[in-house]
Parts: sequence; structure tokens; C-alpha cells
Amino acid sequence: MKCILLAAGTSGRILSISKGYPKPLIKIKNKTIIKRNILWLSKFGIKDITINLFFKPQLIIDEVNKIKKKIKFNFSFEKILLGTAGAVKKVENHLGNNFLVIYADNLLSFDIKKFINFHIKNKSDFTVALYSPKSNLFSGLASSKIELEDNNRIKSFVENRNKNFPKNKLVNTGAYIISKDIMKLVPKNKFYDFSNNLFPKLLKKKFYGYVIENKGYCLGIDTPKTYKLSLQIIQKNKLF
Repeated sequence: MKCILLAAGTSGRILSISKGYPKPLIKIKNKTIIKRNILWLSKFGIKDITINLFFKPQLIIDEVNKIKKKIKFNFSFEKILLGTAGAVKKVENHLGNNFLVIYADNLLSFDIKKFINFHIKNKSDFTVALYSPKSNLFSGLASSKIELEDNNRIKSFVENRNKNFPKNKLVNTGAYIISKDIMKLVPKNKFYDFSNNLFPKLLKKKFYGYVIENKGYCLGIDTPKTYKLSLQIIQKNKLF
């Protein structure tokens, strides 16, 4: 299965840590976030990775080209930001019938094979990997109200970064598997976001939530505070 890593952000909320570099280039124990994500993907046989770029793109290109793995990298350049779904729409013809989407500035670890098998078994149009704050190690700003049916079909999905927003026991990891046909709902050459624009339209589709296993984690490197929290979690739990 092919994958697109979303890496076009400008790192505005974490400048004191990023020092003006793209956020995926922040180092966690001597390896950048994007390198750790690529190495994680490669462990599960993901060897064709597209990376969307906007902010200081050559720095990210130089970093990934140093990775000594048999991976085919493709780069998609955005002159203006297209949003998460708009970025995927731009390269949909390269990605195949089912493909992975990963937010490149989160540190993730869970079993991608199980994620893929869940998507295929349920003949899902769109599958979101979810974590539970009760079961998984996490950091980040996202809060959400996500309700699943007994078969894990999503019946309600509202996401917000307001810390006063009521938190549910399930949170979006920023990892998706998408069936190509669903991208017909996304307009071309227009800013379009998954959570704000596309997800409300998916509630009548085969829209599923895959809850990652207990040993999986999702570390959101959003701000200096969550960066420090992530380092503490990594050290305490000896993640790597």
C-alpha cells in the first residue's frame, strides 16, 4: 500500500523548538520526526511514500534522501496551502485504490498491518486510527467527540483544539486509510480539510474507526509544552 505524509505545515506554534525549520525536522533523540515515521512505515512494508511540501521544502527533501532504505519518495509541491484533504486530492492518481495518509508531525507507533486488514475486512471507504487516553501513551492538543457503533462504524465525529471542548475516550491519531472513490467528494485546487470539511460528509458512508492496540502511542508535537511532555513520555517508558 502507498502512503502520503502530510508535511506542509509552517511550525508557527513551536518556533522556539523548531528554530524556523519545518516541524517534521524537529529531532527526537537524534532522529527527526519525519525520519522516525518513515522508518516505522518501512517496517510494515510501505515502500512508496509521497510527501507534500510547502514550507522550506528542500530541507525536508534533503532529510528524507539521507534515509538508507529501499523506499521510493515522491514530492508534491504546494504554491498555496491546500489543507489536509486538498493535498491528498492533488496526488490521488498516484496513490492507488486504497492508501495511507499520515500526519508527518506526529510520532506514531501501532500495527499498520492490523490497520490495513481492518479497513479491507470492513470494505471501508475511510478508516481513522483512534487512540484511547486510558490505554495509550499520548500528547498533543486535539480533543474530540467520537462515537462508534458496535461494529466500529463512526456515527459521530467532532474535532476541536479548544482545551475546553469536552474530551471523549477516543481521539484521532492523524492516520487514515482511504479508498480512492471517496476522494470524489474533495474539490480540486481548493483548500479542503479532512476533519472540518470531509468528515461530516462521511457519516453516511462506510466510515470506520480503528482503535489502536494498547502498546501503540500517538505523540503530538504541537507546542513547546507538548514537545517537552513527549520527551518525558519517551524517557519514562523507554520508547526508543
